[in-house]
Amino acid sequence: MYPVMEFFFRGHDLRFVVLAAVICLISAYACVTLARHAARVAGQLRMLWCAVSALVVGFGIWATHFIAMLAFRPGFELSYDLGLTAVSLLIAVIICGGGLALAIHGDGRRDHLLGGAVVGVGISAMHYVGIAALLLGGSMQWSNGLIGLSILAGIAFSAAALASAMGGGRNRVIGGAALLTLAICSMHFTAMGAADFSLCFPFMNVEHQIDSTLMSIAVALISLIILTAAFGGLLLDEADRRRTMREQRRQLEDAERLAEVSNKLTLALAHMGQGLVLFGSDARVQLHNERVMQMLDLPSHIELKGMHLDAICRMLLRDGKDQDDIESRGCQLAKQHLDMVKHGGGESVETVNGSRSIRVRHSLVGDGSWVTTIEDISERVRSEAAIAHLAQHDALTGLPNRMRFDQIFEEQLSESHRGDKKLAVIAIDLDRFKEINDSYGHSMGDAVLRTLAERLTANLAPGEVIARLGGDEFAALKSFTKMEGLREFLHRLEKAIFAKVVHDDVAMVTSGSIGVAIYPQDGTDRSKLLNNADLAMYRAKAEFDQRICYYEREMDEQARQRRAMARDLWTAVEENAFTLAYQVQKSISSGHITGYEVLLRWDRPGFGPVSPAEFIPVAEECGAIYAIGAWVLKTACEDAATWPEPYKIAVNVSGLQLAQFELVDMVKMVLMQSGLAPGRLELEVTETAIIADKKRALAILSQIRSLGVQIAIDDFGTGYSSLETLRSFPFDKIKLDRSFMSEVETNEQSKAIVRAILALGRSLRVPVLAEGVETRAQLDVLRDEGCNEAQGFLLGRPGRIDWADMLELPLRA
Repeated sequence: MYPVMEFFFRGHDLRFVVLAAVICLISAYACVTLARHAARVAGQLRMLWCAVSALVVGFGIWATHFIAMLAFRPGFELSYDLGLTAVSLLIAVIICGGGLALAIHGDGRRDHLLGGAVVGVGISAMHYVGIAALLLGGSMQWSNGLIGLSILAGIAFSAAALASAMGGGRNRVIGGAALLTLAICSMHFTAMGAADFSLCFPFMNVEHQIDSTLMSIAVALISLIILTAAFGGLLLDEADRRRTMREQRRQLEDAERLAEVSNKLTLALAHMGQGLVLFGSDARVQLHNERVMQMLDLPSHIELKGMHLDAICRMLLRDGKDQDDIESRGCQLAKQHLDMVKHGGGESVETVNGSRSIRVRHSLVGDGSWVTTIEDISERVRSEAAIAHLAQHDALTGLPNRMRFDQIFEEQLSESHRGDKKLAVIAIDLDRFKEINDSYGHSMGDAVLRTLAERLTANLAPGEVIARLGGDEFAALKSFTKMEGLREFLHRLEKAIFAKVVHDDVAMVTSGSIGVAIYPQDGTDRSKLLNNADLAMYRAKAEFDQRICYYEREMDEQARQRRAMARDLWTAVEENAFTLAYQVQKSISSGHITGYEVLLRWDRPGFGPVSPAEFIPVAEECGAIYAIGAWVLKTACEDAATWPEPYKIAVNVSGLQLAQFELVDMVKMVLMQSGLAPGRLELEVTETAIIADKKRALAILSQIRSLGVQIAIDDFGTGYSSLETLRSFPFDKIKLDRSFMSEVETNEQSKAIVRAILALGRSLRVPVLAEGVETRAQLDVLRDEGCNEAQGFLLGRPGRIDWADMLELPLRA
């Protein structure tokens, strides 16, 4: 400490040092006074006074620092950077305010110590930022040991200051203020002793600086603010003292009123909304109000005073038919309430006469006596029961929802596990329910669901449950011992689902798919059984001649294989393991190349090449189709942009991609990034992909077409509304499905269909491209019928394009 003391006496004007200490003491006293006042109030007032105390201590620390800096004599004039000087003040207010808030809102010595420590951190942070605000050249040297000592002193004395000031009586305010003053001063002068200014020199005429004169004026103004806050703190302290005296007088007045209140107790008992009973130590009624008689549905001629708790409990249970049963249950109920009283009181909810619910609360009053209050909560209980029912049942149909179904499922699984019964889990999915909503409106869809729910639950036997899991998805449980019982239940379900529904003069026959899994042979836990029932239901949906399908292990194996393929697909996406092949498209009349169709290829590790017909449906199920489709479009456009010839490329778009409006932005971005002309890109969409959500699909296709991209309808002729689809959207090309080409040269019916589609294309002025051309005879038929373009193995197999060997030979060559 010797260097610090020597630095203090030889390097400072002691008059300013004394002034700094006085200002520091006044601000510290104002701070702790205001903080104690904030701790005594609540709500927004507490936040207000906490903020005021933070401002006082922050300004006080700041003023102390810069008055002490005025006292400092380094041998040259000091000036300060305006921005950092303001930041130092802000740091003092915010950090110290946080510490004060912690101490004010805390309720123990630990919080006071921790809050004071935070204030100490604020003091140290303000000082060193204030030093950083000095506009000095040269090199300032520091003593790391004294730096640490200065910070430790600030934290330790600040923690002790708030711990002293926030606890105990008023006398501890002065001690807390003194300790806070000591924290500020010891930290400042120890930190100043840690700095060596001998190698420093001042900057002159620096923009945004404050010289000592301006700093003196600023410090004087802040000191005036601190003095005003200190005076305000004294006034608050005196106001608190007077308020305490008023509270004491009020307590005396309340005590005087107590006698008067007790005299009015009897009148209050007669008019209170709750029932009240005073029991003596012998568990007999000593006092009660009239409301009790109404609460307990007791006849007016019964004298309740002097009655034992046992007798009251028996009267509450008088709905029982057997007198011995009433006696037994009454004694048991009385014993429960006496035990409750014995253990200090408590409350319970009871039922009176099987209909009214009451809350009974016991409170001890001494000498073994207790007061019982009774409140009628019948309406509340009914409301809670209704809410609980809504939480576990479907609002539209009234059937158990998924949460309740899972609860019942677990309960029946446990029963089946303990006994010798089997449990069937049945998954039910309605067919074409979306079409009902789209065609007739949601009111018709709701009516169908309500009608089916009524039919499904009409003749339920014990152990049978029907639930609606969401949308058009239902589930059922059947506990059984013999398969005949399960088959009879399934027959009832099938009869309810496959029936006519009439609503608003609209009649329709509903249908659905039913899948069954049985415990324990098809699974022993809820998740496995539900999954297997779903697998069976999907098999029933896929088989046109089956309505009900039982789970078989082969289904699980197929699902496992699809899951494994899905994992491999995602890995392929991450590792960029797909490749593209290109199949040439040529003009039938000239033989020239018109473009290439982009075909996706995947060599699955351990399995070899996999057909897109196998992995695309799995990619659509697991969601990988979006990433795969984006990669195909991006890669194909980048490849085509490098070709020496401006041929078109045709890229297939999945139905799931077509349902996303993001497809428009993706096409726009790919064209911009690749530099490919929009007219060279052709997107192929199937009619099935369009009709899934026709309005949305055609809106997306219209936006893409507005970019200059061409749209072709793929696999034309295989859908069931092809003409309507062509009428709804101006396609740029029709692709004749390959299925029509296999017999076109030998089968007159196939040739007639091809001729009709080609005539349709000519009448609509839409070119037609035939797929799957593999023989010269097929090509001759297409040429004779006026087909525009063709692709197939005859014209070129899919593969990479070798431009060095590329020759555009006419088709007749």
